[in-house]
Amino acid sequence: RQCRATGGQDAMYATKRWVKAVSVLPLVVILGIFTFEWYAYNVLFALPLLRFWEGDELNVALFKTALFNAFWLLAMWSWGMACFSDPGLIPDEWASYMREWETTGVRGAAAHDWDPRKTSVCWQCQTRRPERAHHCAICGRCVMRMDHHCPWIGNCVGFKNHKYFILMTFYGMLACVMVALTALPMIKGMFFGSPRPMMFRQAMKAGPYMTFSLACVLAVSFGIALLLLFLSHIWLLCVNLTSIEVGNLGRNPFFLSPHINAQQVMGRLDLTWFLPVPAAQPLSDGLSFPSRQTEPQQNIELEPMTVGRRGGDDSDGEP
Repeated sequence: RQCRATGGQDAMYATKRWVKAVSVLPLVVILGIFTFEWYAYNVLFALPLLRFWEGDELNVALFKTALFNAFWLLAMWSWGMACFSDPGLIPDEWASYMREWETTGVRGAAAHDWDPRKTSVCWQCQTRRPERAHHCAICGRCVMRMDHHCPWIGNCVGFKNHKYFILMTFYGMLACVMVALTALPMIKGMFFGSPRPMMFRQAMKAGPYMTFSLACVLAVSFGIALLLLFLSHIWLLCVNLTSIEVGNLGRNPFFLSPHINAQQVMGRLDLTWFLPVPAAQPLSDGLSFPSRQTEPQQNIELEPMTVGRRGGDDSDGEP
């Protein structure tokens, strides 16, 4: 069995139909949670209370509502990109380059120092794969700089969508924080006494009040989980490791410096760091990575990717 080098037009990148079918279920659950939180905050909470707020309190409430919806939208956008973006399937160009090397034994000119000597063989795909690539048994494909397979996005987290996954945890956490901050006056009033819970109950009937309370409990629970997930992946990003590579023994050869490590996944620092869109200035193609042995340890500065293959007489004639 051999993995296809590039994804087709299918939104899901697993090769098995039953995997695609099963992967839909967690996506429906997450989509339902997104929708429930939006409905509970905007329809059950914010709209009924508009007639009770006035002055500065109204301005603060509108600001909180705007922040929640902005974070919710960014989290939803990031989640969608993580779900349906190519996680980092090995491109046909690299596969062709490897076939040429295996046939001739000569390294041709290639972008970003593709080195066949750093490759490994995937026995599932029966082909060579670039350094740091791993085979996902669920998707049935090799993924560049694979981190893990996440059932909640129905996709692998790899070189091309790791940024979207990190942004999803970040903005999802912030949206949950906004819900928790909104519920804080209700919680304080219940325990310490305050006229605010009475105002809430006057604005919302018993059913919507309990539904919004449930939404707050869910938001706090998911907020804590997303915070822990976000911090763990920020640490992985800064030390230039994946969840798979954490278990490797020995010194990490890919650690250069925290900001250089982050730029290999996020691209050069600019506004696109904070949006679930492809990096404006990518610094890596996911097929080769600078290491302690190949880069000086001071004054490291990676160059943005350029279109096309890099020329030059760098053939060494070695396999």
